[in-house]
Amino acid sequence: MAPDVLLRKLLYLRQLLTDLAPYENATLAEIEAEHYKLERLFELLVAAATDVLFHKLAEIVVAPDSYREAFRMAGEHGLLPVDLAGRLQNAASMRNVLVHLYEDIDYQILHDSIQPALQDFSQFAAIFAKDLE
Repeated sequence: MAPDVLLRKLLYLRQLLTDLAPYENATLAEIEAEHYKLERLFELLVAAATDVLFHKLAEIVVAPDSYREAFRMAGEHGLLPVDLAGRLQNAASMRNVLVHLYEDIDYQILHDSIQPALQDFSQFAAIFAKDLE
């Protein structure tokens, strides 16, 4: 992946995190009132991170078939710590529920996912920012 492309993708990921940060201490009622915005932020966070991973995995001739698989393979191939890859696989599963409406959206889960998402996607961005140094 060209450094300018990686930089652009990481800046976008960081902007999404900045947009999510004000909801870190939100009440459940506030989450429910803003749920469309939050659902979209979670969807975009997963998409932005996996976009980076699809490129990085292609460089080592690995082709995941899904967002979940991209995070799993990134852990298996040492691109991400295995524990972080596992948590991000869960984020990908939540993204699938939000996008495909496999089940009713539990706003308590959405609420409880904000803090971990801020931490995990920040860690993800920091890992790949090292490639730019």
